[in-house]
Amino acid sequence: MAVRGVAAITTGESMFRDGKPGAAHMLYRAATDLLAKSAMFLVTVAAARRLSRADFALFALASTLGWLASVAADFGLQLHLVRAVAQTPHAARALLARWWPVRAGTGAVALAVAIAIAALPLTGATTMWPSLFFLLAYAANGATEFLYYYFRGHERTDLESTLTLAQRCAMLLLALAALAVAPGTYWLSVAMLVPALAGLAAALRLARGLGGDRQSTVRPFVPRGPAFVRDVAPIGVGILLSALYFRIDVFLLQQSSGEAVVGVYNAMFRLVEALRLFPAAVLAVALPALARAGDRRPLVALATPMTVAAIAATAAGWRLAPWLVHALYGAAFDEGVPTLRLLLLSLPLMALNYALTHQLIGWHGHRAYAGICAAALAANLVLNWRWIPLIGMRGAAWSTLWTEVVLTLGCVVALRQTDVNASTSEGGMPGAAHEAES
Repeated sequence: MAVRGVAAITTGESMFRDGKPGAAHMLYRAATDLLAKSAMFLVTVAAARRLSRADFALFALASTLGWLASVAADFGLQLHLVRAVAQTPHAARALLARWWPVRAGTGAVALAVAIAIAALPLTGATTMWPSLFFLLAYAANGATEFLYYYFRGHERTDLESTLTLAQRCAMLLLALAALAVAPGTYWLSVAMLVPALAGLAAALRLARGLGGDRQSTVRPFVPRGPAFVRDVAPIGVGILLSALYFRIDVFLLQQSSGEAVVGVYNAMFRLVEALRLFPAAVLAVALPALARAGDRRPLVALATPMTVAAIAATAAGWRLAPWLVHALYGAAFDEGVPTLRLLLLSLPLMALNYALTHQLIGWHGHRAYAGICAAALAANLVLNWRWIPLIGMRGAAWSTLWTEVVLTLGCVVALRQTDVNASTSEGGMPGAAHEAES
């Protein structure tokens, strides 16, 4: 499958004869996601064992800040793009020509802000350059992710999967070599940056050759006016708020408990993130179908097995947590076992919320999505403010669980109030159709 995927990359043709997503797309996506996420997870494990506590905390903080910056730079653009391409495929090239300059501009602004934030507590060259390179790597990966969503709109997740696998494998080899030869954050950050830049260049080249029949004649778009305010900004606000409630606990822990606790908590969170790859892979393939769905049956068909699988993974992870933490990270991280078990309780809701939020956005409920994320962030901040000083990283884990509960309840209510017919009718995507014509 991987060899065929490489062949598809070089020829620009689909791996699947009918050109439609199905079991083959999902299996290939899940398999490559497993390998790609495993690569990042192995780098985290190796870094935990080879770096000092201070260096590992720097790695965790810079990675979190870089990820938040890339989410802020996206500001809903990629979900808007995949939805627009899926619903108006004939105008795909025009849509990409319109929104790629916007994404490049927001990426540059977000990177500048992240560098300024990172520079505040960091004054020495030993921390400044690694932080800069980590942030650059995440900025490049974020821009590449935007192009991947363009591929998803064309139902070409095979392209995304193969590129991701190649980039992550290269990063893994370089990072392991750097940690083995010269343990420290400088060469580790370089090892993450080089493959990220190469992956962005490859994705740009492929995106230029992929599109509908109509050639793009639009000029670069300035992000203001009805299309942006109506169709993109609410998604962006919601995604940014969700990113904040998802990982702001790292910074709150750092302020309250110090870098050592941040390192342990981040290591536990990485284990839960690794278990989220299957629902992420399924939704990456299924998103265009959800956007075109005329009822809730596709949502139920996706959400049910994903949630059941997450419950099974939680039960297994709870039992294996002590052995798993000790085997992967060593005795220095054994104190994180109770926190890992609490975080695992959030996994089923995380899987369910993947499906619920994507369906809500696919049916143009992005304003409701933004409001739900605002409520989730408010709940998360209040809970973290109350619990982190009392029980440390376990408080952050409990906050994560109850924040997912808030998100689930909000999405269920919003989806019940969504007019499915209005969302998926021929006129249901006015922003995409109008901007493609302009």
